Amino acid sequence: MPPGGGRPRAAVPLAIAALTTVVGAALGTTPAAAAADPEPDRLAPRRSTQEAPVELPGAVARFWAAYAGRGDVRKSAAIVDALLRSEGSSADPVRRAVRVLVAHATGDQRRAWCERLLLLGAQVPPRHAVFVAAALTASDRAFGLVKPAPVSTAPAAYADNVPARMADGDTATFYWSDGAPRPGAQFVLDLGRVRPVEEVAVAMGTSARPKDFLRSGVLEGSVDGVDWVTVRQLPGRATVTATLGPDPRDVRYLRLRATAGQRHWLAVREVSVLPGPTDVTTDGDPGTGYRVTGEPLVVNLGTAQAVDRVVVLADTGTRPGAPIQVRDPSGTWRTVGRIAGQYTDVAAHGLVGEQVRVRFGPDSTGTSVREIVVRPAR
Repeated sequence: MPPGGGRPRAAVPLAIAALTTVVGAALGTTPAAAAADPEPDRLAPRRSTQEAPVELPGAVARFWAAYAGRGDVRKSAAIVDALLRSEGSSADPVRRAVRVLVAHATGDQRRAWCERLLLLGAQVPPRHAVFVAAALTASDRAFGLVKPAPVSTAPAAYADNVPARMADGDTATFYWSDGAPRPGAQFVLDLGRVRPVEEVAVAMGTSARPKDFLRSGVLEGSVDGVDWVTVRQLPGRATVTATLGPDPRDVRYLRLRATAGQRHWLAVREVSVLPGPTDVTTDGDPGTGYRVTGEPLVVNLGTAQAVDRVVVLADTGTRPGAPIQVRDPSGTWRTVGRIAGQYTDVAAHGLVGEQVRVRFGPDSTGTSVREIVVRPAR
């Protein structure tokens, strides 16, 4: 935990739940576009049982096929909705998940986000948990949300103690070199995207090999993997914590670099980061959000790239009007649109940018931004 308590350190990477084969196959295609959401069959009989109707699995399978473009998605959704209504109010979140997918399939992304917001924190019956999880995954894909998976690289590992284990979120596993580090040896973690980071922690050594840590070296950070800045000189201890400054620093790559040889091998149990507050707006998870303080909200793109669109997913009650801007390589901020409420999608028309920001003002204090999605031009 940071000195003042508060937000917990986020280990990298995030765990991703596995879905069933049939659901995965259904999600692997792009839904067709149309323009309405389903109207449930209000004449469908109601059932008092709390168990799912026997017809529901087949209806759900047909709905997934329709969502994948192999049928009438509105009709199949109406059938599923009618069957779920027979289970009573406990199935309401499941019905909402169906409406989210129908909105995506019919091209109404604003409606999809409105329905998605109402799903946050909803209690889903265990018997429908797999379906709702699959629906949220499909919705993430439709919105263009990506949870980056960190990639670790290091010299050859001993046995199956591969580099990926130093960033798997489990301190019981570890990367273990197959020999003592030599001067210049590098152990690199790619966070998957440029992230504002407040603090980095490195846990080395194991209970069986407590002396397997880097004696002489530096912890470094980089945005592009080419230019590196020193975060901290290693203190000759197994546990290293480094604060990146009074304000979060944008980092994509972290590396341990040996500056001298040593006799002991190296075991790295975990490299973890304490994200900066705004990191939640680009973490690929709409369940997290940044509470606006009245200051501009800036997203660093890492390298200059052509931007097609900027999508801002915010909470209900977000006031419209805040400018959305792209910073070009010359340092000029160019306005490409304005916040339209809880869902905003503006075109940047291929403008080359290094950063995107939303210029929230004092009147925007209190709202939360869930995600900012920057779609590159193709």
